[in-house]
Parts: sequence; structure tokens; C-alpha cells
Amino acid sequence: MPQRTWKVLIAAAVIGISGDWLLRGGQWRLGFTLWLLTLIAAVFIIGSRGSRERNLLLAGVALASFGLVLRDSPMLYGIDMLSVLCVGALLIRQGTGATLSRLHTVDVPRVGLIALANTLGGAPRVRGLRERGDDTHRDQTLRALLIGAALSVPPIAVMTALLTASDPVFKDLLQHIFGVNLLSHLLIVLLLAWIASGWLRATCGSAIGASIPEMRSPALPFVAVGVVLSTLIAVLAAFLITQARVLFGGEAFLRSTAHLSLAEYARNGFFQMILAAGVVLSTLVVTEWLLPADASAEHNRYRRLAMALLVMVAALLASATTRIALYVSRFGLSMDRALAIAVIVWVFAAVIVFAHCVLQHETDRFFPRVLVLTVVWVASLNVMNPEALVTRINIARAATGAPFDVTYHARLSADAVPTLVHGAPQLGAVVCRQLRYAITGARTQTSDTTRDWRSTDLDEAQADAWYDRGALINCP
Repeated sequence: MPQRTWKVLIAAAVIGISGDWLLRGGQWRLGFTLWLLTLIAAVFIIGSRGSRERNLLLAGVALASFGLVLRDSPMLYGIDMLSVLCVGALLIRQGTGATLSRLHTVDVPRVGLIALANTLGGAPRVRGLRERGDDTHRDQTLRALLIGAALSVPPIAVMTALLTASDPVFKDLLQHIFGVNLLSHLLIVLLLAWIASGWLRATCGSAIGASIPEMRSPALPFVAVGVVLSTLIAVLAAFLITQARVLFGGEAFLRSTAHLSLAEYARNGFFQMILAAGVVLSTLVVTEWLLPADASAEHNRYRRLAMALLVMVAALLASATTRIALYVSRFGLSMDRALAIAVIVWVFAAVIVFAHCVLQHETDRFFPRVLVLTVVWVASLNVMNPEALVTRINIARAATGAPFDVTYHARLSADAVPTLVHGAPQLGAVVCRQLRYAITGARTQTSDTTRDWRSTDLDEAQADAWYDRGALINCP
């Protein structure tokens, strides 16, 4: 058996056992981060000579996992977890020998398929990591042992379940020896080891991918692409003209046409506008790929329409920003609105990146550049702490006489607690006492729930420490 294969199998076993312990704490926070760091360390211990690009991707997985420990916000948790999965999938694709420098956006579905194929079906091919001097006999013997171990799992699992159910003494004996539900832990260890072995094999440069065909451009004539882009331009032009009429007509125009106040008009629509901007940007990426690669004249015609659409998308994002700003000025900031603003920033930056790629005739470089943009965006969100920002802005509004929603802010995660504690005295005696009572009640419920260290994060730990010190807000 090749030494490298042995290392992968041993590392997978260690990762499976450690994962069964680290991932049982509840929500995947500190324990999951430590487990991911174990995976990353295993890549270097196996000893494969990785490229600079692979090492950067591994650093990206570690960076995203740190966000799970840094912040307590459910919104950031979802963004960070999605980042871990996406960068992990890109690492598997990199193991096929492909590079990110020429990864086109339309290849993203294939990246997902390659990731699934390797994590779910890569384990049986770990023995394919062959080196010089392989011992064929030992290789076949180990393969037979692995197959036998896999075949023994179902009957052992069934027999253990039946025997423990039939005899409480036997059940107590197993629990005394292992201290746990043996069957449950065994299955989790095997599942995690299976996934880890496939991922490690792929990350170390032996990913499955040749059987998944690459998407090739159908090389459509510009007429087909031009119809799509021209239609989008017409629809966006009509919408932006309507927005201009609202801007100059004001509330009187809205009441006479849509029977809405300016606040009611601003309440809805910005999420749909952001999504529409994303659809236009995606359409531009796909339509450029549909054109023949060597047709310079058709690409020049495409660029003219693309730049017109990008200008309109920028105006659409500006309109969405205006709506959000108007709504926030009337009703304050919430996490949903903060997320919308953050997505607008990302989409607008992606539009600028794509416009630069179009002008420089480098549209095939769009995905790598937008990947870097996304990494910076996710890291910035974690550093900024959106919940603290939302709380700070709303406290400042309340200090000028605007209403303050005590119930909403008390339900925010631990990320907002330090800002609420510091800013509560600015809200007046009555609101401050209401907030103190609401936050103390929320922390009491959290403290009454047994919290495993594996599911904790830094902000939650700080909030618990504040509560343990007396949970006191000094109200005037």
C-alpha cells in the first residue's frame, strides 16, 4: 500500500473520531472550526506538494471558519457557513488540476457536481494514490480488509441494537465500557471518515472530475444574444423612467397614481430590485459566454449593449439604495435592511469588476476577481459586526426623539449586547429600564440552557460573562 494512501486513511480515521466529538456540541461553532482546522492540517501532514492557489484556498476555508467563532449573528453564521462550503468545493476542483484563473461563472454547477462526486464517492478510490514500489499483494489485502470492515457494519449495527434492546444488563455494560451510544458514534465516525477521505484525496491532487463533462459554448450568433440584451434594456429603461417620475413627482404623484404614501412606497421593492440587478448581471455573464470566442466583431457589439446595461444596473441599484435610505430614515435600521445594503454593495462592486473585464476584453477573468471581492466582502461583514452597527444607529436615532423597538433589539444575538449595554442610558429612563428587563430576561433563558463549549463563540462568551457579573445596565 502506498505510504501516501496510508496517510490519507489514517488521517480520515482521526478526522472521523475527532469530528464525532467536536461536532456534538449543538450548533457548529468552535467545535466545527477546530474540526476544519484538523482537515486543513491533515492536507499538509499527508505531504502533497500543493500549489500556491491551493494554499490560498485552504487559508480561505480557515478564515471563513473563524467567522463562525467570532460572531453570534445568525445572518453571519449562514454567510460564513456558505463560504466554507463554496471554498471547500473549489479546493476539490483545484485537485483535478484546473486553476481558478480561467474558471468561468457558467462552470459553477460543474464545480458543485465535482465536489459531490468526490465527497460522496471519492473514498473507494483512495487506494488509487499510487507511488513507485507499490506492493500489489499488500494493496489487495488491505482492500479486502476495508471491504470486510464496511460489510461488517450493517450486521453489527443491527445485532447491537437488537441485543441492547433485549437485555438491559448488556446495554448497561456497553454504556459503562464506552460511556456512549456505541452505534450512533460508530456510524458518525464512519460517515465523517468517508467524507474526509474523499475530500483529502481530491485536495491532494487526485480529484474525480474527468467523467463530468465541461460546458462548452454553443457559439450562438450575436442576433440571439442581442435580442436578450435589447429586451432587458427596454424593460430597465421603462422602469427607470418610472423611478424618475416618482423622484421628481414626490408623494403627491404617488398618492394620485398608486394611492401610496412615500413611506409605504419605500417599504417594499428594494429586495426585488437587488435581485433584478443580480439577474441582469448573471445574464450578461452567460450571454457573453454564448458568443463564439473568436468573433471579435460580435464581441464588440456585445460590449456596447453590455455597457449600456451596466449603467442601467448601476442606476437601478442607486434607486434601491434611495428606497432603503428613505425607509431607514423613517423606521430605523434592521438586520434585513442591513443585509440588503450589504448585498447592494457587493452587487455594485461586482458590476464594476465586470465592466472592467468587458473593457479590458478579459471577461473570462470575472469569476476569479469576483471571488476575491467576495472574500473581502465576507471578511468585512464579520469585522464590522452588523448587529452592533444596527443597534448603534437606532440608538442614535432614538436620542433625537425617534421610537426605539425594545423587543426587537432584545431579541438580537450576543453581537448586539455590548452596544445595547453601553447605549441604553441614552434612551431615557423608561426605555432604558424596559431594555434592561428585556435583555436580562433573554440572557436568563440563554443561561438556563446548557451550552456546550463546542457550540460557543466569542461574542456569546462575552455576553455570558456580562450576565454572570450581574447583568446590570445603569439607567438614569
